[in-house]
Amino acid sequence: FGLARQAAGDSDATMRRRWSSLSSFFQYAVHTGNAASNPVDGVDRPVELSGNPSRTTLLSADAVDACLAMAALLDPRLEALVAMLVRDGIKLGEALAIDVDDISGRPPRTSVTIRRNGKTRRVTLDESTARALRRCAGRRTDQPLFISDHRARTRTPQRLSRFGADHLLRQLRYDNDERVTANELRRFYITSQHQSGAALDDLRDDAGLSDTRGITRFVAKHQPSPASSATPTAAATPIEPPAINVRSNPRRRRTPT
Repeated sequence: FGLARQAAGDSDATMRRRWSSLSSFFQYAVHTGNAASNPVDGVDRPVELSGNPSRTTLLSADAVDACLAMAALLDPRLEALVAMLVRDGIKLGEALAIDVDDISGRPPRTSVTIRRNGKTRRVTLDESTARALRRCAGRRTDQPLFISDHRARTRTPQRLSRFGADHLLRQLRYDNDERVTANELRRFYITSQHQSGAALDDLRDDAGLSDTRGITRFVAKHQPSPASSATPTAAATPIEPPAINVRSNPRRRRTPT
């Protein structure tokens, strides 16, 4: 299990949570007499001291620029997803839950309704993100913003799943074949906003986290991976991306509704 999850790219923090959940399950099984022992006991779990930097790759601004350019060439859905992650810090799950009629206004005053922690919230979008969302929506006025390529038997457009979104993101890879993840893209937003002077509490609120510990780990200084400055390429399409500037953007106000 541990080797399989490591091969899948789980971070140390994710592995600790998985091991903890699995251990709790077996503890309950032992308590109820359905298991003789807890096989997780004695397993070496990842140890990470408080304040240590996140192991999530910290992408350079040039790498993110190239990701955006490549996404725009490959698929309007991919372009919109990447834009919301790196320019607005919206979680992937929140982005996938957006409907076309959740978008209102025109650039530079475009906002979108997201669902977070059981509540709805209006987020003012970066101007470039707003244009990407309009391209993704096309002429549609309703339906999910992100729809799957596969249609159900009813031929009703189906919302893009997390699996489908991951499949889109896997089209972006580094020169050394490292895949770009949603977590890496969102980390770029958090670190760039922090470098621009955003307070940790404001970033925690923007990122939808319960406390600032995750933000602290994201912005902690670390030695960047060689992949963090590499130029991503499409998985099977070597296209030279045009230059796009996605430097740190001014913070936007999010208004709970």
